[in-house]
Amino acid sequence: MNALNLVLFDWMGAGFAPHPALLRIASLLAEGSTWLCAALIVGAAWMQPAVRTRLALILVVAGLASLLSREIAAVLAMPRPFMLGLSPLHIQHDARPGLPSTHASVMFTVAFMLLADRRLRTIGRAVLAMALLTAVSRVYVGVHFPLDVVAGAVLGGCIALTAQAVLTGAGRLRENAEPQLVGLMQTLSHPRFGPWLLVGFALVATWVGLNTPLSFQPTLLQQGGAIGNSTLICYLVAALFVLKGRPPAWSKRDAGALVIVLLALAANEAGLHVALFGVSILKARFYSGGALWQIAVALAVLAPIAVAAGWLLRRSHGVWRSALARRRWRAATRTAVSFGVAIVTIKVLDELPGILVDSGLLREVPAALHYLLLGLEEVLELALPLLALLALVQLQLGRHPTWLRRSDRAPRLTSAG
Repeated sequence: MNALNLVLFDWMGAGFAPHPALLRIASLLAEGSTWLCAALIVGAAWMQPAVRTRLALILVVAGLASLLSREIAAVLAMPRPFMLGLSPLHIQHDARPGLPSTHASVMFTVAFMLLADRRLRTIGRAVLAMALLTAVSRVYVGVHFPLDVVAGAVLGGCIALTAQAVLTGAGRLRENAEPQLVGLMQTLSHPRFGPWLLVGFALVATWVGLNTPLSFQPTLLQQGGAIGNSTLICYLVAALFVLKGRPPAWSKRDAGALVIVLLALAANEAGLHVALFGVSILKARFYSGGALWQIAVALAVLAPIAVAAGWLLRRSHGVWRSALARRRWRAATRTAVSFGVAIVTIKVLDELPGILVDSGLLREVPAALHYLLLGLEEVLELALPLLALLALVQLQLGRHPTWLRRSDRAPRLTSAG
């Protein structure tokens, strides 16, 4: 199989004399196809409200596929073509193991799960086509062997099949699970659940930081690692949740503004602005040394985000004051406060290395403390979208405290009428 893999790569790869036009197309597909798939999914969620829950579940499963693929690759430790000198590195990529391909695993997982739902088969076919093109492109640019993408496709099919079986089984068990669901809802709606969730994340972050690199690889805490990818997926799920059912006392403008902010946080977590401009557009040095057209584009990107954030801040004053006056909404209020505490903590942790560099103390910081601070920052970033989701769920529970019973009565009323 290894000999066949090398022969196929020699046939499919660009090698040291690529065709300029093909290399350009392959590079665009290899790096940008996932964003195109994400745009299709968001568009489907916007156009078809009935499938938003299904799409949210697909995104969650895609995040799990990414984590599983990376863990398998780390165990197998199979090098990529450019790491063996068989091809130049035609696109920017880290030198980490490549079997199975994470891109293929995630994209084929999403494609197969979309195809399993007859309402989403059109978009599923489009994602499947992009998955195939992306797989070929990533072989062409030298970041994967053919076996890597085939293994990713097979893994994606297995994950999609397993997830579909779990969802089918969960649907059958739901009828007998009402007491457990009621207990879960009561736990989530507890006023102290949000703050304690943040404390739990802080404890996990401390444990992860103290055990890196002894038990955990440093790549776990780097951008594009398992924690970062999970954070990105959670932001997208939170945005879809808002699209599915906006919280009480929120207009369509409120929900739209919140979606914009969540997607902006997701783009920041993915480093999209850095990939587009070469430097963070949130840094002052970008505006002092960047080209005029780049600054104009950056301001055009930031303007709707700033407007959305300002709208939410303006609306939040009255909404949360009303929430404090109503006991059933206090849980969401405290969760929102926990969200703010987490953001401030993350910002401090993000600026701390720069402060240490300016003061000349960075070399004096032990490696263990460095990993501890990095672990706190990354894990608390994962807590942000989960806290946002929890606050939205608590707002819905505050509006409909007996939604389970109400949904059970609906069929009876219909039949009686």
